[in-house]
Amino acid sequence: MTPIAYALSVLFTLAALTAEPDSELTEFQGVWVIAEASLAGRDHLDDFKGMTLTVTDSKYQIDFKENSDKGALKIDATKKPKQIDLTTSRAGPFKGRTLPGIYEFKGGTVVLCLNSEKPDRPSAFEAKEKTPIMLLTFRREKK
Repeated sequence: MTPIAYALSVLFTLAALTAEPDSELTEFQGVWVIAEASLAGRDHLDDFKGMTLTVTDSKYQIDFKENSDKGALKIDATKKPKQIDLTTSRAGPFKGRTLPGIYEFKGGTVVLCLNSEKPDRPSAFEAKEKTPIMLLTFRREKK
């Protein structure tokens, strides 16, 4: 392989690797409606009814009665499972905190598994009893 061909090969590989996280962030864009919600091993969908998640660029907004929130969203699609951090910027139960989590896109939904109290990132998509883990599934809002 000539040096020019090798250099081009490296550049194309790097471009492909850096494009994946951007495409993942693009996948998040838009309005999402809560479809499933589990906390501490129990179904809480009725408690979260009407919640929406809106993502614009690297910012998010959760609209949910008096517990609405907004802040910055950061993802790392190169990790297994893929990682997400939500850093809040508004008054509310999580003001000024970063909620570490994992995410996956599944059949028109996005599943978020977030630690609501500790800096420990969940390693599996489950919200076991006696844990501060939230397991939330959102489906894209139909227009």
